[in-house]
Amino acid sequence: MTEIITRTRSLSTFGLSLLYLSNLFLKSELVNELCFVLMIAVMLLSLPAISGISRVIGYASLGLSAVLFLLYRAPLSVWKQALTGNLYLVALFTMVPILSIPIRHGGYYPALQDFFRRYVYTNRRYYVMVSFTSAFVGVLVNLAVVPLVYQIVQASEISRNKKLMSSAISRGFATCAIWAPTTAAVALVIQVSGANWGRFAPLGILCGVISGIIGYAMTKFKENESGALKHVLPEDTKAHLMDHSMDHSMDHLEGGSKLNKIIELGAFSVVLIAAIAVISVVTGIQTVIVVSMAALTFPFLWMGLIGRLPVLIHDIKTSYFKNRLTKLSNEIVLFVGAGMLASSITFSELGNYIPVALSRLVGDSAFLLAVVVVFGIVVLSALGVHPIIPITIIGGTIQGSDFGVTSTYIALLLGISWSMGITLSPTSATVITLSGVSSRSPLQVGLEWNGLYVLVTSSVLIVVITGLRMVGWV
Repeated sequence: MTEIITRTRSLSTFGLSLLYLSNLFLKSELVNELCFVLMIAVMLLSLPAISGISRVIGYASLGLSAVLFLLYRAPLSVWKQALTGNLYLVALFTMVPILSIPIRHGGYYPALQDFFRRYVYTNRRYYVMVSFTSAFVGVLVNLAVVPLVYQIVQASEISRNKKLMSSAISRGFATCAIWAPTTAAVALVIQVSGANWGRFAPLGILCGVISGIIGYAMTKFKENESGALKHVLPEDTKAHLMDHSMDHSMDHLEGGSKLNKIIELGAFSVVLIAAIAVISVVTGIQTVIVVSMAALTFPFLWMGLIGRLPVLIHDIKTSYFKNRLTKLSNEIVLFVGAGMLASSITFSELGNYIPVALSRLVGDSAFLLAVVVVFGIVVLSALGVHPIIPITIIGGTIQGSDFGVTSTYIALLLGISWSMGITLSPTSATVITLSGVSSRSPLQVGLEWNGLYVLVTSSVLIVVITGLRMVGWV
């Protein structure tokens, strides 16, 4: 019986997402009603399946939303709009996992693992490569980045340093979580702020690069200070590996082939991001919708060109429906619940107090607005409040024009807050997953290992975007 319910939930989620994307062009009222019915079904099937902190946050968000709607006598149309308001995120969650199939079955794992085994033998080099890999892979697979990168980096002996490994993965993912269109957080930020992703992305990438540099600099400084920056592999072992690589032509050929696979992965990834940006700008279609459609179609082109299309089709028929879609319940309930909470606060007019309170705190200072928003969300995240809640509420209730700033500026504030919040919060999926693979508590992985990094990076990025605003770039 459980298996039947799980399969029904997977098929319903996929069908809902496909209908939603199709109806953006069909514009059929009948299909729209069908999406509403399916949304109710998916939520009812997902609620019993969520667990852990997601259950607490999800149930609390939905419960509080229902109370506010009932107290303020919201009509059915408002309930309907609130429930389906974040349907675009459900479509994104559903389609993006297909992008991970070419990475997992395109022959890239062995190449990346071989690279780590051969060339990554110091803490400094390890941090750079792991954080870069996390950022790179995170653009394509979103929250699946932790288990995927964890599998890759185990080829390096340095992965036994759980603190270094966890910090590198979480901070690396944070650099792409600020701007990547394939992440649900950026889709939400763009939606609630009303910003244009084409204008937002270059500035978001800049913030991501700065975050990466800060993470590396802090790691380098700490390792130098403690004297821990050393070769983890013995010198004779490294020499043996390098001699072995130089003296055997088969290793040269194999190494060249694996390098080609890494270049191939990079090329396909660049083409994907570029295509998303161009299509979004040229057609005017929302970037999150373009991402969902690209995730549904691009893997077929990718795997077709490298001659592995049957593998893709087989994985979709088996693993995608049986495993990937069955694990989306937490994300669906969290984001739909957050959307409903924001809608209920807006409808009840309680949201009117948020911009008033912010205005009294910061006046007309864009710098103070940045400080209050970013550090307010970071502090709440440290206390265990998932960043999706304050970001959805703040983004849904304030307008940039009320504070003399652009929607892009607001989007950057929210993007930075999300990125730093998920790196720190013991309730974020990133920290919880890293807690599992490192066998440490979420508080240690988040607050202890990343607390100072979040504090420094948040401060620097606030100064950066304030400076960008002063020169008229945002």
